[in-house]
Parts: sequence; structure tokens; C-alpha cells
Amino acid sequence: MEFSDFLHPTRLFKKSITNQPELSTAEAYNLWDSLRVRYTSRETNQLYKNFVHDRDLELLLDHHIRKYNNQIKILEQLSEKFNVPVPSKPPKDIKFSAQIDAITDKHIFRRINSDMIAELYSLNRTIASSTFNDNLRNQFVNFVSSHLKDYNKLHKYAKLKGWTDVAPSLKTYKPTTKEELATSEGSHLSQLLALRYDQQQLTALFLGFVHDPDFKQIIKSGKSTLQKQIKTLEKKAQKFEVPLPDAAPAHQKLNIDPEAITDIFIYRTILQGIRESITLHIRSIIETITNDDLRTFLNQLYQEEVDIFNKLIKYGKTKGWSRLTLRHKQS
Repeated sequence: MEFSDFLHPTRLFKKSITNQPELSTAEAYNLWDSLRVRYTSRETNQLYKNFVHDRDLELLLDHHIRKYNNQIKILEQLSEKFNVPVPSKPPKDIKFSAQIDAITDKHIFRRINSDMIAELYSLNRTIASSTFNDNLRNQFVNFVSSHLKDYNKLHKYAKLKGWTDVAPSLKTYKPTTKEELATSEGSHLSQLLALRYDQQQLTALFLGFVHDPDFKQIIKSGKSTLQKQIKTLEKKAQKFEVPLPDAAPAHQKLNIDPEAITDIFIYRTILQGIRESITLHIRSIIETITNDDLRTFLNQLYQEEVDIFNKLIKYGKTKGWSRLTLRHKQS
């Protein structure tokens, strides 16, 4: 049985769990801040477009501006719907004919790239803290997915142009291949594998305490996903001679009364762990600047973590396990 099967209204409650007409105070801030950041990012792209020499870079900036315009429109509509104040709106465009050769395309790339990294961290935070209104969180998830594609495209283009810096490489006893690994990338492979070993051990522990049969099946589904990811991460680590961390024990005995740990405690512990995990995953993507294939793989892992986080929040609401949230007053 898939995780999504447990979210079908007929299984638990015959009501929608994804159409809340309200926002939490954290989500109201996230909405306001996301719009503010997009105003600034659009303005930055518009400004630097005036100094671009390379036609391909100009096309990339045009693409970014169109994306920002679309997201700004969505965020402005949501702000109006939920009566959230909007930040000051900058001019629609910035154009002038002056050419300044001192502002190089490489410098423009670095400024745009820096802005995109800051946005990825900001957007990731909005996902982690937007737990009341499911539709808004889904919108932020879509923004991150789109932003990651643009970040990847810009980074690959800059590598072809020779604008990216060469990070320290991971030294191994194997001959160097075209799929070189940076030290940061080797570190993230090890960290993400160690994280899953810990999650695997915690999952096995919680399975001995869970009472709700549906929740037990969800945890078993999560255990299966962890096992698949662990095998893939181990293969990649071995390929690049990255030392493997200590694995989780094959089994463990329980000497604690099962009544001592409740399902709601297990749920909230798992949810918090995934919330912290998605931050680690977004950092691993951003700091993977040498190996493009590895960054693509890490992106897939991030999307899986966010999808599980999203579904787990919705499931917790159907069970009444979500924490109380401060509501945004719309009047």
C-alpha cells in the first residue's frame, strides 16, 4: 500500500484536508517574505541584464525574469486572498543603454548565482514552516522545484564558460576520471548515508511501539524507502572511495513497556527529523559544484524527502496529531 492511500478522505474522514481557508502567522510571514525576495531578485536580474555581453546569459536572465513575474503574480493573489500586507513593489523594469565593461559576465553570473542560493535556502525554510495551509505549502514546493532546475541550468552553463571556481577535489587511490568529486561532495555523501543509518535504526525502534495499524504501515513504507536509498548511496560512496559510516544494527531488542511511547510522540519525532533532513539535503545540492550527475541524484533525494514531509503533515492532520498553530487574523 502506498503512503498516498492513507490520505484518501474515505479512509479516515469524509472531508477535505487540503483546502484550509486560513493561514498561520508563520505562513503569513512566509508569504510576505517570499514576495519581498522575488521583487528583489527580479530587480537584480533586470539590472544586470543591461550589462550582459553574452547572448546566452541574456536569455537565461530573461527566463529568470519571466519565472519571477509568474511567481510574483501568484504570491500577490494569495496575499490579497488572505489579506496579508504586501511589501513595496519595485518598478516593472530597469533599462538603460550605458555599457560598463568593468561589470563582466562572470561577475554577473556570480551575483545571480549568489541570489539563487539565498532563495533556495529561504524557500526551503518556507516549506518546513508552512504546516497549516497545505495549498500554500504545495505552492512553495513547486517554487523550489522550479528554482532548482534554473539553478542547475545556470551552474552548468557557467561551467562551460569557465566562470565557476574549482573546489578542492577528493583524493583517492583510483585514477582520476571525468566524474571527479569535490571534498564537500564526498562529505555530503557520507553525511546523508549516516543520516539514513540513524533513521533506519530509529524506524526499527519505533515499529516496536506503534499502536495504530495505519501508522505502522506508513512507517514500514518509510523503512522500505530508506533501504532503497541506503543501497544507492552506498554504491555511490564506494564508487568514489568515500569511507562508509557505521551502519545501523541488523536488529535490536526492546526492553521498554510499549505503552511508554505514544503514536503522537513517534509521529512528531519523525516529522521533526524529516524537517531537519530537508535542510541538510538542500545544502548538499548547493555545495555540489563539481559533479553534475551527483547534484542531479541529490536533487532526487531532496524531492523524495519533501514529498514524504508533505504527506506526513497531511496524515497527521487527519489523526489530530498536529500541534496547535497561531492563526493569522485577516481583519
